[in-house]
Amino acid sequence: MEQIGSYVNGNTIVVLYDDGTKERYIRDGEKPHPVFPESMDLKITNYCDLGCVMCAESSSGAGKHADLNDPVLTSIHPYTELAIGGGNPLSHPDLHEFLKRMKKQNVICNITVNQKHFMENLGYLHLLSDQKLIHGIGVSVPSEPAYALIDKLQYFPNAVVHTIAGFTPLETYVKLAGHNIKLLILGYKNKGRGGELLRYHIGDVYEKTIELEQYLRDNGHKRYQCVAFDNLAVDQLRCKEWMPYESLKKFYMGEDGEYTMYIDLVKREYAKSSAHRAFPIGTDVVCELFAKVRWWDPCLQKE
Repeated sequence: MEQIGSYVNGNTIVVLYDDGTKERYIRDGEKPHPVFPESMDLKITNYCDLGCVMCAESSSGAGKHADLNDPVLTSIHPYTELAIGGGNPLSHPDLHEFLKRMKKQNVICNITVNQKHFMENLGYLHLLSDQKLIHGIGVSVPSEPAYALIDKLQYFPNAVVHTIAGFTPLETYVKLAGHNIKLLILGYKNKGRGGELLRYHIGDVYEKTIELEQYLRDNGHKRYQCVAFDNLAVDQLRCKEWMPYESLKKFYMGEDGEYTMYIDLVKREYAKSSAHRAFPIGTDVVCELFAKVRWWDPCLQKE
């Protein structure tokens, strides 16, 4: 594990390592006051040719690409961890040049793609990785793992498999287990096509969520290199009820909007996360948007 960068954010020192580990240092008794986001989800397109039934963004073949010359991107702070998604971000015609500019800004870019697009674009992803234009790759596997997926993941040391609590069947977790895989479990979102699916299949979603929670309680999480959760999944899987307190204290990275934010560059909107109510971007300075994100009343903004 090698250090790839460190910086001061308000009253906090942040240290980043090449395996994705992050450490924060703050004086005892002080509350953190970051002035810019440590990490940011960035939606660059709503185009996707898959039409997945659980897609919270309702991405489609008619989806539009964002302008990757948007001035707000120039104000992203060095060493911000950028999670680039869509839609299918690999479909954006300006992706390569955009990643080059972000590298010059010392922004750490990660990209999330569906497993089908991952398997179809292995050469391109290798190129982006070899040029150090992307640091990590998230591969969404909502249902059956693609043939040879597990073998191909081994070529990318910072590849993380993404699943969705309540939608991804337990059999998928079992097939992915025991292969030294990094796993990120996302909570299901009640929006887009996923919201429609949830409306008519709430019983199935609830049953799969309970099955996954029990699997994890029974030490299923030990069958992967590591397991992480977004805040939706932490709530939906009731992680705070069964995870050891010391683990929560050590690894919990904060609430949505505390150190993070979301920008939908297609619509030019921003929010605490993609699950929260979004507002029009009224400034081209990210730290100003982040200041508003941190102080919104969360009770008023969940969609």
